[in-house]
Formats: sequence, C-alpha cells, structure tokens
Amino acid sequence: MITNHDMQITIDRAEIQNVLARYCRGIDRLDEELLKAVYHPDANDDHGVFNGNAYEFIEMVLPLLKDITSGGSHMLFQSQIDVVGDRAAAETYFLAYQRMRGGRSKIEDYYGPTYAAAATKVGTIDEDHEYIAGGRYVDQLTRRNGEWRIQARIVMNEWGQCGPIRNVTDEGMIQHNIRLGSTDRSDPVYGAFAWLREPALPDMVIA
Repeated sequence: MITNHDMQITIDRAEIQNVLARYCRGIDRLDEELLKAVYHPDANDDHGVFNGNAYEFIEMVLPLLKDITSGGSHMLFQSQIDVVGDRAAAETYFLAYQRMRGGRSKIEDYYGPTYAAAATKVGTIDEDHEYIAGGRYVDQLTRRNGEWRIQARIVMNEWGQCGPIRNVTDEGMIQHNIRLGSTDRSDPVYGAFAWLREPALPDMVIA
C-alpha cells in the first residue's frame, strides 16, 4: 500500500533531481544566477582544485571557463537519492565534456607541460582540444523554506581523457544539420522555459 510518506519521498526525489539537472544547465550556460540557486549560500563545494564556499567556487570558475573553453556539456546518469525529513543524500554519476581553446599557455595550464609538449611536437597545440571525464557527484542536500538545495558537494573524478578536438560540426552537410548551444542566456532553452510564464501561452516559437 502506498502511503502519504511514500508519495512525499517520491516528490522530494523528483525535486532533488531537478536541482541536480539545473546545475548542469548552469555550468554549461555559464549562468551564475542559476548556479547559485542550486546551492544554499553557506554550502560547501569540493571540486578538488577548489574546496570551499560554493558561491566563491562559482565566482572563481565561471570567468575561468569563459576564458579557456568554447563550450561544454554535463550529463547525468543514475542517481541514488535517500531522503530523511528535510535532509537528503545523493550519489549521481556524470559525464562531462569541455572544448578547450588552443594555444600554448591555455593548454599547458589546463593539461600540464607534458601534454603541451607532446601537442607542440605533433603540431596540434594551437588547435582546440577536448576533455572528457566521468565521475560522481556526492551531495548532501537540505530543504529550507520548502526548497531543496545542495548543502555540500564532493566531485569524484573516476577517469578522464584529453586530446585534439574531434568534433565534426564545421564542415559539409553536418554543419547545416547541427545547431550548437550557446554559453549564455541566448541559448534557446531560456526561451523555451520563459514561454511557460507567458500569460496566454501562445504557440511556442523558440528563437
């Protein structure tokens, strides 16, 4: 028999999954406002290279990504979410992709001198490069004033690989068949969701 408690747990898990998904949109669109709405103001984020206040992490990482990347995509897979009252713990598997701008200084800073030297030797140092990583988000979330947000996050990178860009989006027919996303609020997703707030809900047209 399904109880009211069971129903509430299902609702809580769905709300938490939306929180986790909004992080992916925020980091891929470089949207500071959206990212900060994912965390409580006093939340902690441990990304390895940074371990501290989540808002400070956001303010540090967004200018960096704007400088060294030209696009990215964070994807979520299975998620184990346990809820007890106004607290929850979640383990969520992810795959992350970043397209890195070329150039000796950027490639060496991000990938290290050994990789940069190898890329220089084969003549790819000035091309775009890509980084693909898989891992887990280990999150503790709390509900305050009826809203779930992340209280603490640890990012566990299980594997990663890098190399010259292999994206096939700039030649031939595929150039016309694929629409690339934007790393800001000009991305069509913002228009799609803003449509829901239109009072008359006209036929949807995504710019």
